[in-house]
Amino acid sequence: MKFCEKLQKLRKEKNMSQEQLADLLDVSRQSVSKWESGTTYPEMDKLLSLCKIFDVTLDDLTNDEVTDKDLKEKTKSNFSNFVYAIIDMINKSVEMFKNMNKKEIVKCITELFILAIILLLFKIPFSYIDSLARDIFINFSDKTFYTLNSIWLFLSNIIYLILFVTVFIYVYKIRFLDKYNYEQSVVKKVEEKETEEVITEKVVEEHKPKERHSFILFDFLGSLFNIFIKICLIFLVIPLIITFVFLVICTTIALIAQFIGLHYIGVFIALLGATVSVCIIMELFIRFLLSSNIPFKRMFLVFLIGLISFGIGSGLTAYEFSKVDFIDDIPDYAKLNNITENYPMSNDLYIIPNLYYGDLIYVVDETKTEEVELSVDYYSDYIKIETNINNNELTIGSYHIWDDTLNILDIVINDLKNKKIYNYDLLSRADITITTSSANIEIIKNNIDAYHKQLEEQAEEYNYYINEIDRLYSELDAKDNQIYDLEEQLAELQEKLDNIYSVME
Repeated sequence: MKFCEKLQKLRKEKNMSQEQLADLLDVSRQSVSKWESGTTYPEMDKLLSLCKIFDVTLDDLTNDEVTDKDLKEKTKSNFSNFVYAIIDMINKSVEMFKNMNKKEIVKCITELFILAIILLLFKIPFSYIDSLARDIFINFSDKTFYTLNSIWLFLSNIIYLILFVTVFIYVYKIRFLDKYNYEQSVVKKVEEKETEEVITEKVVEEHKPKERHSFILFDFLGSLFNIFIKICLIFLVIPLIITFVFLVICTTIALIAQFIGLHYIGVFIALLGATVSVCIIMELFIRFLLSSNIPFKRMFLVFLIGLISFGIGSGLTAYEFSKVDFIDDIPDYAKLNNITENYPMSNDLYIIPNLYYGDLIYVVDETKTEEVELSVDYYSDYIKIETNINNNELTIGSYHIWDDTLNILDIVINDLKNKKIYNYDLLSRADITITTSSANIEIIKNNIDAYHKQLEEQAEEYNYYINEIDRLYSELDAKDNQIYDLEEQLAELQEKLDNIYSVME
C-alpha cells in the first residue's frame, strides 16, 4: 500500500479534512492534496509529525510493504490500548484544567453538572419500568418474586450505568477535551525545520532502549491498573454468564410460548433485547480480559439495538399485562377433593397440621364421644395429603409430585390465553375440619395449646443454652489469655533466675 493511499485513509479515519491536517502541520492545503495524490512527498519533520498525529510508526507510514490489513490490526483497540487511552484522557484533562482560567473552569464544571442532572433525570423512565416489572412479579410466589425482581433490577441498573457513563464521557470529550486539544494543536506550530541528518539522528535516538526508561514508572502503573481491572472484571463476568444463560432459557421459553398460543410478544422482544445487551457486555468484558481486539462500532450498534428492543418489549409487556385480570381467588374449574378418616379419642390426642391450611374448623357432634373425625378438603390435582398418627400425635402433611407441577403449569397457560391470572398459591391450601363432641374438642384444643407452649419453652431453653455456651467459650478464651500471660511471666522469671545462678557459679 503506497504512502499517498495510507495518508488519505488515516486522515479519513480521523474524520479530518485536508485543511485541518494542513493547519496542524503548518503547511498549505494544496501540499496535503499533493501528498495524497502522490505528486510530492513530505519532508522528514512532516513525516514525524504525521506519525504523532495518526499514532503510527514511521515504518508503518512509509513502508509500501505494510498492507491495509496490517495497518488495521495495529490500530485496532485492545484492552491495553483502552487502559492507556483512559490514562491519556486523564493526563489531557489535568493539562486542560491547568491551562484554563477560573472563569473557564467554572463554566466547564457548571456544564458538566447540568449534564449529570439531565442524565439523572433519565433514571425516571427506568424507575417507572422497574415499578411495572415489580407489579408483574408480585403476583408470583415470594421466592420467585425476589429472584425475578433482583435479576431485573441488576440488568436495569447496569444498563443505566453504562448509558450514563458513556454519554457523560462522550459529551465531555467532544465538548471540552477534543476542542481544547484541537485549539492547542492549531496554536502550537510545528518546530523549526532542521537538517535531515539531525532529524535522522533524533529518530535513531527515539528508538534506543534507554529512551524507554523515562516511561518505566508509567508502564508499571499502567500494568498494575490493567491487572486490577482484570480482577474486577472476572468477578463481574461470572454473574454475567449466569444471567446470560438464564436469559437464554427464558427467551427460549418465551419463543415456545408463541407457538402454544401465548401471544405475549412483548415478553419475547424484551427478553431477546436483554439477552443481546448482556451478551455484548459479556463479550466486551471477555475481550478486555483476553486483551483482544474490540470492534467498538459493531458492539455499540448491536448493544443499541438490544437496548431499543428491550425498551420496546418492556412497553409492550406493560401494555399486554395491563389487559390481564389479576384475581385473588381460586379458579372456578379447580376440583375440590375430600378425605375423611376416623381416629380413636384419647385424653392426650393433639393435631399438628404440617401444611399450608386455612382455619382449623371444629364441628360439634355429641354422638362422637369415643372417636374423632378428620376431614380435609384439598385440590388433589395440585397437592397430595398424607396423615399419620403416632403416640397420640396426629400429623397432617402435604407434598407435591411432578404431575402436580405440570397441572399447575397447564392451568396457568390456559388462564394466560384467556387474559386471567389467579392466586395459584391457594391451590396448595387445605381446609381441615375436626368433628367430635364438645368435650373432646376442648381436650384437643388444650392439648394443642400445651404442645405450642412446650415448643416455646423448648425454644427459650435452647436459646438459653446457646447463650451459656457462648459465654463459657468467652470465659475460656479469657482464661487462655491469662494462662499465656502467666507462662510468659514464669519464663521471664526463670530466665532471670538462670542468669543469677550462672553468675554465682
